[in-house]
Amino acid sequence: MLDFLEAVDGRAESLAEKKFALAGGGTLTCPILTSGGYGADIYCQGTKVLTYLGSGYGWACERTPAEREKEREFYGIYFNEYRSLKNGKGGELEELPDYLEDKPSFDRKA
Repeated sequence: MLDFLEAVDGRAESLAEKKFALAGGGTLTCPILTSGGYGADIYCQGTKVLTYLGSGYGWACERTPAEREKEREFYGIYFNEYRSLKNGKGGELEELPDYLEDKPSFDRKA
């Protein structure tokens, strides 16, 4: 895709210096990757929604600020409930790991 954009544009400028308008109001930028070559970042309404990290890593989705807030809210509720059940049930749930705490036994096993 990036080779196509360079050929179509016909300029000698670096792709990293350009922004391409996409259908639906999005914008494509092509940052230079530290591993060489170009990546691709797609923005919609000023928020990065998709990024290409190179052939070894592929594409990654980004969350909007509202999605990140909902994620924090969800995990806050989830772990509060998990801890209250774990602390109230005794033996069977006490043995379950609390992944937010440091557990040296997990580090040794890993």
